[in-house]
Amino acid sequence: MSKPAIASIEELLPQGEVHSVHFLSAVLLSLVALAYLCSRILRRYQAEQKFGRKPLNYHRVVTWGGISLIGVSLASGWLLFSGISKLPLTRTLHFYAALGLTAYIFLHAGVYLVQFGQNVLKYILKPAATKRAQLVLLCSFLTIFLMGGWLLLAKFTYYQLPVSTIAADTIIDIDGHANESQWADADALEVSTDGGANFYQGRTDVRLKALQNGEEIYFHISWQDPTESLAHLPLIKTDQGWKIQQQGFEKFDESRYYEDKFALLLSSHCDFAGAGTAHLGRSPLPGKPANWHGKGYHYSQSGQLHDLWHWKAVRTNKMYLADDNFIGAPDKVRAGIRRYTAGYQQDGKESGAYLMNWKWYSPDSITPKRLPRDTNALAPFQSFDQERALDWTISWFDYQPYSTESDQLATGTLMPSVLYTSNRFEGDRADVRAKGVWHDGFWSLELVRKLNTASPLDIPIEDGTCLWVSAFDRAQVAHTRHTRAIQLNLSKAL
Repeated sequence: MSKPAIASIEELLPQGEVHSVHFLSAVLLSLVALAYLCSRILRRYQAEQKFGRKPLNYHRVVTWGGISLIGVSLASGWLLFSGISKLPLTRTLHFYAALGLTAYIFLHAGVYLVQFGQNVLKYILKPAATKRAQLVLLCSFLTIFLMGGWLLLAKFTYYQLPVSTIAADTIIDIDGHANESQWADADALEVSTDGGANFYQGRTDVRLKALQNGEEIYFHISWQDPTESLAHLPLIKTDQGWKIQQQGFEKFDESRYYEDKFALLLSSHCDFAGAGTAHLGRSPLPGKPANWHGKGYHYSQSGQLHDLWHWKAVRTNKMYLADDNFIGAPDKVRAGIRRYTAGYQQDGKESGAYLMNWKWYSPDSITPKRLPRDTNALAPFQSFDQERALDWTISWFDYQPYSTESDQLATGTLMPSVLYTSNRFEGDRADVRAKGVWHDGFWSLELVRKLNTASPLDIPIEDGTCLWVSAFDRAQVAHTRHTRAIQLNLSKAL
């Protein structure tokens, strides 16, 4: 959904929960392709025996081009679905094969229509009870049998993540380092994810381990990210006043001046498209506001609630927390709220927070809420070359309320935008403790939560619970993804 070619024709494309339709279409196209292949092999042998090889002409060239594109589309699509492809260009090949097939329809069917007129339609729709048709029908039944069996198998076959049982008194420090012996003994699962902004070719492999002690479940997750991105929407003073540094935040799709993040979606269901929560397109919800970035919304239509843990390298890592959110039914539209998030919402909190250091958002200029009491406090933030070593947050209590009189900072001054008002959240939103550390091109993240928090906004984690993971490389919404669910197996004893 981030490609300009898609954005330019988005009105022509289906919206909503299109993943299931896409996968069903892939199965049907695979069946047709296999049936055609069987028929083609036999027809080619019989035709060559009778008539010899046919000379190349326009339609034969176009047809072979279409067959090649279908082959590339099916091969790349099944590789993406299985998650075993390490080729960085697999999704790109899949995308361009789809564009090529669209062109093929016009070059093939369109030219026939121009050449022979509407009479050509009757040859498409006319039934043919020939031996060739009977052979195609037989092949179709065989492939339906084979693919149906595979589909049933795939429906109940997911990535399996064994969750090792540890003693209740085992101490696991949530410090991001995973240096306890229990982590070394736990089984690891590696999942290929792709489609994210800024990662090399959009992909990164995510490695997961899990432990549980009957009361809590621990995760250790690592993924490759060449840069530690901690500068989150910095403010810069210009001749016209303060501005937010951005290149996409205006439409909630920032992919430059943003922190690294990681998300886990947990659900009692293991359906495609993140338990059916991913709905694509600019306006997949009739009667609700369209989204700004055109990528879609997360919400649930099943009446089920799904847990979403959202670790943020700047805004929650310092609090040793992941943001405990959820995906439920589409929220009501609230007056005065610029961004509508559909079913993506946050658990409640009693206190504690971070705030953004501006009063009202505008892409042209903003007014900071606070300025440093000591302007020397901003000296370390005046170059992005140092961003890896910097904590791009500021304390509410070390800053004073903004006023025009106190704003004597020079043009070009950079200032962090994340204001901490206290150490951490308190309440339901603080159920997930987490800490991530970046070292030598990899993030290492530890998380822990009670198996059952008893909160109506959290799901109990039990044997068979499914999850999906997404990595964000200095991106607000453009995260990596995978298709098959990861199913937790809590029966493994360590």
